Amino acid sequence: MSIELLLTSDVLDLHYDDENAWLYLDWKGPQHLELVQAACQDVLDFIRQTGAQKALNDNTHITETSWELARWVGCDFIPQAAAAGLEYVAWVCSPLLSCRSNLSLMSSFGDQKLQVATFDDISDAYAWLNSVHASASARAN
Repeated sequence: MSIELLLTSDVLDLHYDDENAWLYLDWKGPQHLELVQAACQDVLDFIRQTGAQKALNDNTHITETSWELARWVGCDFIPQAAAAGLEYVAWVCSPLLSCRSNLSLMSSFGDQKLQVATFDDISDAYAWLNSVHASASARAN
């Protein structure tokens, strides 16, 4: 299995799983809007560069988030990620209650163009992401 580290920052370690052709986003620490926005711009760039249509979004290492951040992710980032070619996201929830509440809020914002499934366990998220099939149209890397 080949997993390549693409980016590391204060809020995100971003990897590309070559075997599964998906991105692995390991969010960490306190999530501040400006830092997350910058990291998400990098994520969009890597969606386009790799042609990834799936992402494993791991929030288990987040220590703090906000309602404003959840709103921005739901209204701005998710539609941009879909436009960049992302089709499926396996979202592993943070164990923190405040983060879970924000995830519920986030899902109510905007028109979801990609399929997001939430999980408490990374192994369940992994299995689901393996079970879904991205569109057959191959995108150039």
